[in-house]
Amino acid sequence: MPLRGLIELERNPYTALYHDPAQQLVFLKRFSPPYPSLGEVEQNFQRMEQALGIISRPRSLLLVDARDAPMRNDDRFEATFAPSHTRLVQGFKKTAVLLKSAIGVLQVERLSKGHVSPVGTFTRPEEALLHLGVRVDLTQFSGS
Repeated sequence: MPLRGLIELERNPYTALYHDPAQQLVFLKRFSPPYPSLGEVEQNFQRMEQALGIISRPRSLLLVDARDAPMRNDDRFEATFAPSHTRLVQGFKKTAVLLKSAIGVLQVERLSKGHVSPVGTFTRPEEALLHLGVRVDLTQFSGS
C-alpha cells in the first residue's frame, strides 16, 4: 500500500527511506532486525547516502524513527555507527530522532555531539513532529 505523500527512496531489511516533497521532509524508518555485521552497517548507510543524493539537505527536514532499532552500544559498533550517522544527518535544515527510551535518547545525544546542527531527540512522536513543524501519520509505518 503506498504511503500518502511519501515517495520511497530506499528499502532494505534494516531501513526504509522516504521523501515528502510537499513538506520537504525526509523520513527514515529503522526496522527491528539487527545488523549481522559491522560491514552491513556501513553498506546500509552508503545505500541511504546514495538515495539522498537527489535531496537538497539545506532545504529539507529529517525525521528518523529508530524506536524499533535494537539497542546496541558496544565500542566497535559505536565506532562504525557514529561517523556514518554523522554523515547521514549532516546538512539538513533540522533533524529529529524518535527513540523508544530515555537510554536511547542519551546514546544518540552522546553519539551526535559535534554535529554542525543539533539533533533533536525525542521519545514522544508528537514532540518530534512539533520540533520539525510537520505532520506525518507514523502509524502507517508500524510493522513495515
